[in-house]
Amino acid sequence: MAWAGLEGTGASSRGDDEASGLGPDCSQSAVLVPVPEADALVGEWRALYDPKARTGVPAHITLLFPWIAPHQLKPEHLDELDKILAAQPAFEYSLDRVRWFGQRVLWLAPDPAEPFKRLTVAVATHFDTQPWQGEFAEIVPHLTIGLAGQTPGNALEQAAAEIAMRLPLRCEAREVDVMCAHGTYWQVVHRTELRRT
Repeated sequence: MAWAGLEGTGASSRGDDEASGLGPDCSQSAVLVPVPEADALVGEWRALYDPKARTGVPAHITLLFPWIAPHQLKPEHLDELDKILAAQPAFEYSLDRVRWFGQRVLWLAPDPAEPFKRLTVAVATHFDTQPWQGEFAEIVPHLTIGLAGQTPGNALEQAAAEIAMRLPLRCEAREVDVMCAHGTYWQVVHRTELRRT
């Protein structure tokens, strides 16, 4: 299992700490692939049952959380991230299965999953940052829909059944976002385009 969710109202690619969103009130950072194609399918469910959706986090697949501690995150790190990701091609994938972590977290599985794992390993290796601080033995790319603790009765089971009927969903990974938490709200502070083939 991995972290269950990270949206932003805007992205900044460069500038001083305040302009880039990396000010002193930034408490956490994460690297993720946004999945805008999934909003129509899971947006309503996420708004109800994924607390992170209510803090500005879009439908996404997390690559690294936590990433560099925000008080240590500098523009040079973003430049390095750009260089790593510029060598990685954009890719198409499908969200084709509804899955569970136990009975606690409902999520969608991307196929293929390998490109997401490759991005995670490339960034984690370069920055010497363990995915999810080494809490999980395996990298499992996923798009979180909701958490059982946030739902009454069998609401997540209903969500799973309704979403499954509308799969597969065709998507393309075109960019990677860095997000920072400002209090309880997450904001995109940097966006990098993957290489177009």
